[in-house]
Amino acid sequence: MANSPYSQEYPLGTPSVSGNNLTVDLMLKEPTRINAYLSDLALKQYFAERIFTNGGGVSGGALVYNQLVANDLFPTRATQRVAPGAEFPEVTFDRPEPKTAQVEKLGGKFRVTDEARDRNDLTAIQSEATKLGNDIPRQLHVRALAELEASITAIGSDVQMTTTSWADAAALTLTTTNSAAMPTADFANLRKLAAVKELGVTYNLLIVNPQERANFEIIYQGNGPAVLAANGLSMIVSNQVAAGTAYAVQEGTVGQVRYEQPLQTVSWRDDATESSWVQASIRSVFAVTNPYNAVKLSGLAA
Repeated sequence: MANSPYSQEYPLGTPSVSGNNLTVDLMLKEPTRINAYLSDLALKQYFAERIFTNGGGVSGGALVYNQLVANDLFPTRATQRVAPGAEFPEVTFDRPEPKTAQVEKLGGKFRVTDEARDRNDLTAIQSEATKLGNDIPRQLHVRALAELEASITAIGSDVQMTTTSWADAAALTLTTTNSAAMPTADFANLRKLAAVKELGVTYNLLIVNPQERANFEIIYQGNGPAVLAANGLSMIVSNQVAAGTAYAVQEGTVGQVRYEQPLQTVSWRDDATESSWVQASIRSVFAVTNPYNAVKLSGLAA
């Protein structure tokens, strides 16, 4: 493995594969092409960086960071009126202990037989690579949302909100509709939550389960995008969010995601099985630095 002659890194940036004269043998010899293909697939559905900002690289296997807590929102000794010529009072702050988040490695491999290579069966790579390229962002999202959920659970009710039932709202008719039972009421309460707690936050991104998006679309009958835009929101859909719940965040401000190793693909020959292996991996770390920039919504399917 470590001595593989074919190794290529590709960052989580916009990749492209130029040219269409590809063969299985060429792709196995130039894993950069497979890596670009995997990156193309992954980036089409990768939304973790809309929650966590890309903070660049990390070394040493862990990220040391500070997390905003409730008593960090204001100084412990407030500003005071100052008479002309008087000395200004010292404004003091609580400084929380630094936290650490561990880098995790994610990856997998698949085999391409000599028969598939000799017959130039591109589906032997495309089919397996597609599955791997689909699963990499899914598992990164599992990790990202797990970090988000753990932070919300630790803080408690300050970052949790019980909503109206979008399932019930979808069943309303023109004669039974009720403004207080509609999703827009939840959007108003989100803004109220931020204002009351003086968080300086604007929740502008919803991450919902497909069930909730379907109910939202039923409620607004084709006007959903306009309703979201009018409330300063956009919506992401993910099966990794439990049905009946959602997350509202200020986009890109909840924390950091860093990559100790960007997406990397290697290939090597296995004479014992007359085949070649293709292996892809990524090493990332997620850290919630601003937990009050996210709220968990529950009761959407009550």
